[in-house]
Amino acid sequence: MSDSAVMEKPDWVSPPGHTIVSILEERELTVEQFAKQIGRSAAVAQKILDGAHAIDADLARQLASTVGASETFWLSREHDYRASVAPPEDATVTTLSDLIGRLPIGDMQKFGWIERARSRDDQIAECLSFFAVSSLAQWQGRYENAFQTAAYRRSAAYASCEVATTAWLRQGEIETQYDEVAVWSPKVLESQIPHFRRLTWYKSPALFLPRLKEAFAAAGVKFAIVRAPKGCSASGAVRILSDGTPHIQLSFRYLSDDQFWFSLFHEIAHLLLHYDKMPILENTELTEDECEREANEYAAQVIVPMPYREEFLSLGGSRFPIINFAKKVGVAPGLIVGQLQHEGIIRFNQMQHLKRRFHWTH
Repeated sequence: MSDSAVMEKPDWVSPPGHTIVSILEERELTVEQFAKQIGRSAAVAQKILDGAHAIDADLARQLASTVGASETFWLSREHDYRASVAPPEDATVTTLSDLIGRLPIGDMQKFGWIERARSRDDQIAECLSFFAVSSLAQWQGRYENAFQTAAYRRSAAYASCEVATTAWLRQGEIETQYDEVAVWSPKVLESQIPHFRRLTWYKSPALFLPRLKEAFAAAGVKFAIVRAPKGCSASGAVRILSDGTPHIQLSFRYLSDDQFWFSLFHEIAHLLLHYDKMPILENTELTEDECEREANEYAAQVIVPMPYREEFLSLGGSRFPIINFAKKVGVAPGLIVGQLQHEGIIRFNQMQHLKRRFHWTH
């Protein structure tokens, strides 16, 4: 998809930031890089993407020069979005047609989650069957707040659609419903960390994903990789299923090894550190911030253990020192590059060739 195609047919009832997000994803740019391009802080840039920061004439001019399109385009985009925003009391799903309208039907069909339906009634029937419910009330009771029962590692550049996320979570349940796992054991899961670190060296997901799933099962954890449909921004989620089984789910959004493994270690951290605090609700900011910070720190230390931290911080942007350091600590070089970029030691466009890129095959 080209940038011009994104801007020729935007979704006028979504925040203008969603159009920008599509372009950032196409260009593989982060919110921090976008912020630098428009001369704003990362916090302001995030608000622009979420629709919480209005686009005025000055910002429209900056967007036109950095992202593309015209000033008029961005001002019109902003005007139409503000005019279409529903009042808060209409934000919940109240009818089956409303539910179908908010679900990412196109991707659900494309990914093979549901069959293509000829009529609206058939489409509704397909979606109810997908969620294993028979009525809107049942869906509301079982899934409407499902996104709140998972701890997300959200992309800084993507706003989340709650209904789309419930579809993603449901597909994770479907793909693991017949998996047999041992009794949940945090000790066994923690003992698997060295094994997981060795798996980072495997080039192909076809080789390391079955081994991951087997190791998780031994610890009593169900594990799924589910492609995120349009509107779902979750990189990963961890939750406890109704039968008490822990469930980790990743979206493989960025299709790069550093993002995948960091997300995995982040979700493992939630199970090991925050099991008794689940669910971690997104609207309890203090708890979420504390838990997310702890999970991020845990994941970073899995990749670069504390005894190697000082040496890590002294690494520059040269290929061979990074590769040698990766060998020393026992993880793939791409993960070290990702951490160096995160710490600001190297730029986000440096050493990208050391990261492994993956591709969806279906």
